[in-house]
Amino acid sequence: MASRTANLSGSPLAILLVAVFCAVWFLRAGQAGENTLTLILSVASITLTQMVLNGQRRSEQALHLKMDELVYAIRGARNEIAGIETKTEEELEALRRTGDAAEEELRERGAE
Repeated sequence: MASRTANLSGSPLAILLVAVFCAVWFLRAGQAGENTLTLILSVASITLTQMVLNGQRRSEQALHLKMDELVYAIRGARNEIAGIETKTEEELEALRRTGDAAEEELRERGAE
């Protein structure tokens, strides 16, 4: 539901409808309605932002899962790389160093 609402609210028609709504609100309610409209638009923008962020988070999780699956499926890939997004900076640095060492070892083997 959140994804669908976020997609619909980003359409050109929805933006046009919001602009028309705001214009009519200002003409009908005048200065007194300005605070109310500001409140309504602030709540709507915060809600829509959270919906979009939630959709991006799900998309990012799916992408990481796909990449983890590829790491497990590729022969010779280091399985400890799968799930790397949850590792600390120190663990990432250690993995980078071991990866550099593995690449150097492969280069040496190829030169022999």
